Amino acid sequence: MMTEPVLLCVLLPTVGGLLCYVLAAKVPRAGTILGLPIAAATFLLCCMLPGLKGHSVELPWLAVGGLEIGVALRVGALSGFAAAFVGLFGFLVLCYSVPYMRGHRYVGRYYAFSLLALGGALGATLADHLIFFLICWEVVTLMLYLLVNLGREPAAKAGARTFVLLGFADAALLLGIVLLASLMPEGADGLRISGIAALPREQIPTTTGLGALAFLLMFAGAIAKAGAVPLHTWIPASAEAAPVPVMAFLPASLDKLLGISLLARLVLQFFTITLPLQLVVMIVGAATVLTAVMMAMVQHDLRKLLSFHAVSQVGYMVLGLGTGTLVGVAGGLFHMLNHAIYKCCLFLGAGAVRRRAGTSNLEKLGGLARAMPATFLTMSVAALAISGVPPFNGFASKWMVYQGVLATKIGVAPLFLVAAVFGSALTLASFVKVIHSIFFSRASDHVRSLAPREAPLLMVVPMIVLAVLCIVFGVFVSLPMGKFIVPSIAELDPEMVAVGAPAALGSGVWEASHATVLILVGLAMGGVLYAIGHVGQVRVARQFVGGELAGTDDVRVPGTGFYETVRELPGLRVLFRDAEHEAYDVYHLGGRYGGTLVQSLRRLHTGVLAVYVAWCVLGLAFVLLYLLPL
Repeated sequence: MMTEPVLLCVLLPTVGGLLCYVLAAKVPRAGTILGLPIAAATFLLCCMLPGLKGHSVELPWLAVGGLEIGVALRVGALSGFAAAFVGLFGFLVLCYSVPYMRGHRYVGRYYAFSLLALGGALGATLADHLIFFLICWEVVTLMLYLLVNLGREPAAKAGARTFVLLGFADAALLLGIVLLASLMPEGADGLRISGIAALPREQIPTTTGLGALAFLLMFAGAIAKAGAVPLHTWIPASAEAAPVPVMAFLPASLDKLLGISLLARLVLQFFTITLPLQLVVMIVGAATVLTAVMMAMVQHDLRKLLSFHAVSQVGYMVLGLGTGTLVGVAGGLFHMLNHAIYKCCLFLGAGAVRRRAGTSNLEKLGGLARAMPATFLTMSVAALAISGVPPFNGFASKWMVYQGVLATKIGVAPLFLVAAVFGSALTLASFVKVIHSIFFSRASDHVRSLAPREAPLLMVVPMIVLAVLCIVFGVFVSLPMGKFIVPSIAELDPEMVAVGAPAALGSGVWEASHATVLILVGLAMGGVLYAIGHVGQVRVARQFVGGELAGTDDVRVPGTGFYETVRELPGLRVLFRDAEHEAYDVYHLGGRYGGTLVQSLRRLHTGVLAVYVAWCVLGLAFVLLYLLPL
């Protein structure tokens, strides 16, 4: 009876999703009626998981030789807390989707695919067998592809790019799992996650070629799912086409939890990485931070801007885990959770703005602070959090990543620190543009013609919940660190916590209590001074520019031009131009050179039987030469 929630939290959304899909053709509203209650029940079941640590479920499907394939679930510290937040994001996004997706042509399919993605994500999070993990991982990829295709006209191209890139990375992950299983000592179950965790990591060395290759292949699968450079381009492409709740649900939250959780297992539980591989991980992290935030600064579409920030923030997680220090790893895992919270909130806010203003083009927005106060406040909190402004949660986790980088014994560590801090400054600059363009600038003619109002309550409540979490996890850092992060690290690498927890982690965690009080006092003093300035009569004078009186009614600064000069900086002009033409996109590069390879191979298909027989004989000869002893 105790293990029922473990199985039910995976089965309930999966069966619910299949039921919604079957009923969608006959009863279009079936998804709306069933989706939210199923997501709510799944969330309640997921909330029970952290208290069931150590419980497992085994349901064999197929036995081939000595290999058993089936459902294998186990609740651990990391999987339990990740599953709880997967359930939370699923419930909040489906709650938001009730008004947002109303009237959508494929609303039934949307709920079906969303529930199946939720079930797949929970299965992958709780999986204790790598084959079952890979099956659930692929379910999430497939559902993402199908959900993206529910979007606007470019959805088919965006979905194809998503499926190709993630499919390639998942193939690499599968090959890495095979190599990992082959490196297991005799008698060990190389496909059982708990079995691998019980082995000394020295038995899976990355000093050998196969060990390093296994790590790099699985690393590619993890960072592609999370969305790190260079396997990130599916996220901006999806943002242009997919419904906004899809972006909030998968790329912003679930995919980050899945990808970074896998990466944490790789660097802490499966492998002991060498210095060259550690440098690879940290370089990928730093490059992701800088390249993506530079692209975000010059975007004019809110959804695409947020998608590049979703990529950039992954860099902090990868960088923190790559440090191999307790405080850095804790910061990386903490940032994984924080990012999912504030980026989900930002995408939901973007959806509310688009719903009421009819556009996500920053140049056509403005003046929405009064019309949409709840959206304004929640997006402002999330923007401050992602920008690393205290006392919000983004600052707390970034601070720990900075401390982790400094604690490494790598000579180039200061360069990684500069990249991380500079990336955070650029993020703040980017969101100054966003908040000004949407809420503070003078309303455009387009906005004035619509007379927008606040989003429906079911859309506002999830944003408020997420914004409150941004504040709570920033002010009371010890709450998530003590309940989720440190127990997860202790499970993955007990030696790391036993050796350094009290001193290293204690000195690296930013205590927000005193600073929060001072910030509140400063805000209160600013409010008092503002009120004093408006007590008496204020003289208002018209603007005088160039010898003429300027009419303020026609003056509008949308904010999209704030950083346009960045495009023209020497050395960056060509890089921005090439990036906008997708010259560095792995998807296009692979298509270009892959197409050349295919055309070359087509020339070998002459249609002459003798040529095909010759190739078969030649191939058989190579096989025999390999198999027969010399």
